Amino acid sequence: MALNLIENLRKIALPIVERHGAYIVELIVRGERSSKVVELYVDTDSGISIDLCTSISREFSMQLDEEDVIAGRYRLDVSSPGVGRPLKLPRQYIRNVGRSIKIKITTESGTAIIEGKLMEAKDDSIVVSTAARNSEIPTRNIVEATIVPQIK
Repeated sequence: MALNLIENLRKIALPIVERHGAYIVELIVRGERSSKVVELYVDTDSGISIDLCTSISREFSMQLDEEDVIAGRYRLDVSSPGVGRPLKLPRQYIRNVGRSIKIKITTESGTAIIEGKLMEAKDDSIVVSTAARNSEIPTRNIVEATIVPQIK
């Protein structure tokens, strides 16, 4: 995928998303030349609604059509990242303090998986509580982190 296309889409989406009090979590472009799929994952610090996603989608779609950034047909999907998608930004960790989390980290000997409760989140580290202990993990060591859904 041409990095320029993703950068151009991000430049168009960013002011629209920010105008709605949201932020971009991830922007993905996939598909063939004649039928691309643009996936825009957005969120806010207090959660996101379907109505907000719809408004962002409508404005973003109009802007894409006006600027003719994507050659040919495309499908635009704007949604929240959802519980199964990996956390990408420090502010997502902050929002999920108190929830169960599964983290893949790099270690001196390779990688490790830690599952526990996210106790604290800062820009450069998080604290995860497991049955054995609390671990402070530098965010630079996190390969992937997802929230573990809890069934009540």
